[in-house]
Amino acid sequence: MTSPGAAHATHWTRPDIVGDLVAFASAPGAAPPREIHLRPELYARMLAQLAPGDRPAAVERGVGPPPGIPLVLDPELPAFPGFEVVRARPYRAAA
Repeated sequence: MTSPGAAHATHWTRPDIVGDLVAFASAPGAAPPREIHLRPELYARMLAQLAPGDRPAAVERGVGPPPGIPLVLDPELPAFPGFEVVRARPYRAAA
């Protein structure tokens, strides 16, 4: 029998804001992300989690694999969840 703590050891690790945003934005079956809008306080927490050398890349080119998903600060978003993924419009074949 395993101990209850062993089954959920990763539950108590620090959140990975960038990883969670990229995973949500790149969900299978969803349209590709065009940009991610973030509340300023979520953006500040995200930058605080990054190593100093990784911060300029996140600010300049966005997050995720190249070319990156651009980040846009939007203080008008609701406090929860604090972000919004703007997706590319579906492609329509010319008639």
